[in-house]
Amino acid sequence: RREGTDSSYVARHINLTLLAPDIVAAILDEELPDGVRLHALSINPPALWDSQRRWLVEENAKNKSNS
Repeated sequence: RREGTDSSYVARHINLTLLAPDIVAAILDEELPDGVRLHALSINPPALWDSQRRWLVEENAKNKSNS
């Protein structure tokens, strides 16, 4: 509160620190699959790195089928 941020903002950013290294690299290199947004990754990401990778594949497939 002292810094003017709310707890959900802080929680989302802490969640990003738990992402698999290759996903972090994709974020920094702006190479996330089309339709996958950083905001979606920051809200309750899977705990296991393999699960995070599967989630990305599923999100990418879902976004392609909606196009």
